Amino acid sequence: MKEEELAPPGERASRWILWLIVVSAVVPFLNGLPNGFTYDDKIIIRDNPRLAAPGSALSVFTTHYFGGSLSTGQNYRPVVLLTYAAQRWVHGNRPSLFRAVNIALHALVCLLAYFWILRLGLGNSLAAAASLWFAAAAVHVEAVTSLVGRAEVLAAVLVLASALSWLWATAAERVLRGPYFLCLLFFLLAVFVKESAVVVPGVVLLGEFFRQGRSQGRVRSLMAAVWVRRWWLSGLLFPLFILFVVRLAVLEGFLLSRHAGIFEVENPLVATSAPLRALNGFVLLGRYALTCLFPFDLAADHSAYSLRLLSRGDGLLILLALGAGVAVFLAILAAWRRVPAFSFGLLFFLGTLFPASNIPFPIGTIYAERLVYLPSLGVFLAALSLFQPRGWAVPRLSRVKWGELGVTLLVMVNALVTVNRNRVWKDDTSLFTDMVAKRPGSAKARYNLGYDLYRRQRPDEAARQLETAIEVFPRHYDAFTLLGRIYRERGDLPRSIRAYQKAVEIFPGYERAVLGFSGALMAAGRTQEAERTLRSASLRTPQSAAIASARARHFETTGEWKRAFHEWRRARILDSGSAESRAGLARALQRAGRAAEAREEARWALWKDASKIEARFVLSEIYEEEGKFLPACVELARAWRSDRANPVTLARLNEFLERHPELHARALGKDAGGASGAK
Repeated sequence: MKEEELAPPGERASRWILWLIVVSAVVPFLNGLPNGFTYDDKIIIRDNPRLAAPGSALSVFTTHYFGGSLSTGQNYRPVVLLTYAAQRWVHGNRPSLFRAVNIALHALVCLLAYFWILRLGLGNSLAAAASLWFAAAAVHVEAVTSLVGRAEVLAAVLVLASALSWLWATAAERVLRGPYFLCLLFFLLAVFVKESAVVVPGVVLLGEFFRQGRSQGRVRSLMAAVWVRRWWLSGLLFPLFILFVVRLAVLEGFLLSRHAGIFEVENPLVATSAPLRALNGFVLLGRYALTCLFPFDLAADHSAYSLRLLSRGDGLLILLALGAGVAVFLAILAAWRRVPAFSFGLLFFLGTLFPASNIPFPIGTIYAERLVYLPSLGVFLAALSLFQPRGWAVPRLSRVKWGELGVTLLVMVNALVTVNRNRVWKDDTSLFTDMVAKRPGSAKARYNLGYDLYRRQRPDEAARQLETAIEVFPRHYDAFTLLGRIYRERGDLPRSIRAYQKAVEIFPGYERAVLGFSGALMAAGRTQEAERTLRSASLRTPQSAAIASARARHFETTGEWKRAFHEWRRARILDSGSAESRAGLARALQRAGRAAEAREEARWALWKDASKIEARFVLSEIYEEEGKFLPACVELARAWRSDRANPVTLARLNEFLERHPELHARALGKDAGGASGAK
C-alpha cells in the first residue's frame, strides 16, 4: 500500500511527521532496553520449554498460553508465542533484543494509527497529534517494556492493519478482493495473538460511520452507505468462527477451559452479581481514561483488594455512576456532527476496551494498564478534538502555534514519565517493591514481593509478606503454598503440612500445592497419606502431567516400579513427551528389563533436553550391563560436565571409574583428574 493511497486528497502524510512519530515512539523506551526478564516474562519466554527448539514449538498450538494443566486454561495465544520462539532460536534468551522488537512494534502501531486516522478523513493535524501522544504515552510502559506485553502491541498492529486493509479494499465502489482477504488474514492472526482483537469488526464498522465526514450527514444515508457493504462486513465473522472452534478444541471451552476458573484474588468482580460487576466495570472504564490522561499513579498490580469497588450499600455512588454513563452517552450524541472526532474517539475507546472491561463477562484480571494500550488512542483523539479550534495562531502575541506547543508539552511530559517508569521494570525486586508501595492493599503484590524475597534467600521477610497477603485475602492459596515450602525448608514439618493442606482445601486442583503437600507428608513419614493425596488429585485433574509425574516418583520411592511405569507412560502422553516424562519412563523401563525401549526413551529425552542427566544415567547403566564400558563412561562424563555442582553425578562417575580405572583418561581427558580428585 503506497503512502499516498492511505490519505485522502488534500491530506498527505509528510515525512517529517512520520519521523517525529517514530522518534517519539522509540526514544522514551530506550532506557528500558537493559532491563531483565520480569514477572510473567520468565514463565512465558525465558523458561518456557515449548519455545526452546523448533521440534517442540508446535505444542503452542495444542496447549494454552501458560502451558500445563487446563485448570489454568484461560488464554490461547499461539502466534505471539511463536514470535518469542523465533527470537529464542536466533539469539537465545537476551531480554534486550526481545524488548527491542517490542519497541519496533510500538513504533509501527503509531504509524498505522496515524495513517488510519488520516485515511478516515479526521484531519492531518489531529492524526499527527493523537499519534504523537500515543507514541510517548506513559500508560503504555506495561505493554511495551514488559516483554509479555507484546500480545497487546502485536494485536494492535494487526487490528490497525486489518482496518487499513478494509479502507484500501473499499476505496472505490467495487471491493478489491486482494486487500479484503488481507484484511481477513490480519484479523485471523490478531485473534490468535490476543483475544481482545475480536473487536476488528467493530473497529471497521466504526470507521465506516465516520469515514470521510459521513457522521455529519443524515442517519438514513449513513446506514445506507454501510448497508451496501453488508455482505463484505459479514465476512469478518469468519475469523471469529475459526477462533471459537479452535478454542473449543484446545481449551474445551469458548471463553476459558471448562476445567478452569477465574479466581477472586485476581479479579474480585467474579464474586459479585452481574449488574454490580457491569457497573463497576463501567466505573473502571473512567479510571482507565483518567490514567491515560494523567499517568502519575501507574502500578503493575490492581488485584484484590487494592481498588475501591461499588457494593450494594453504595446507593449514592451507584446513582452517580449511572448518571455519568448517561452523560457520556449524551455527549457522544451531541458531538456526533459538530465534533465527530470526539464521538469517534470515545466510541473507539469504549468499543476496543469492552471485551476486557468485565462488563459482558468477568476476565482473568480486574484492571491492568496493558489492557488500555490500543483503546488509549480513542482517549487521546477525544481529548485533542476538544481543543482544535479553526486556527491555532494568536497574531498579536507571536507566531507560535499554541496547538503544536500543547502537543509538544504533552509528548515531553509523557516521555519523562515513561523514562522514569521504565526503571521500575528493571527486575522483579524493583517491580514488586513498587507494587507494594503503590498498592499496599493488594494481596497479589504482597505475595509477589514475598516470593522475590524468598528467591533472594530472605525467608523471614518473605514469610511476613505472605502472612500479610493472607490477612488481605484469606483464600490466597499461592501464599499458603509458598509458606508451606518455607516452613519445610526450616524443618518445621507440622506447620508446612498445615499450610499446604490449607492451599489444597482452597484450590484442590492446584498442582504446586498438591505436590508440596504430598512431599511434606512423605518427609514426615506419612507415606499412605501422600499416596491418597496424589490419587485424589489425579482423579480430580486427570489431564495433569505434573500430578502423574509426582505419582510415578512416589511409586519409585516405595519400590513399586510397575505402577511407576504406568504413571510415567501416562505423563508422557499428557505432556506430549517432555524430557522429564521420557527420562522417567526410560528409568522405569530399564528396571523392568526392557533395555531397548528404555534406550529409545532416554535418547528422545536427550533430544528434547541435552542436559537431562537422568536419561544419561539410564543409558550409562544399560551400556555397562551390555559390556559397553566406554559409552557408559562417556554418558556419565557428559552428565557430570552438564552439572558439575551436583554431588550425585560426581559420585556416580567416581564409582564407575573405580570399577573401570582403565577408562579414566581416555573417556574424560583433561577433566579426568578433576573428577576423581574431587572424590
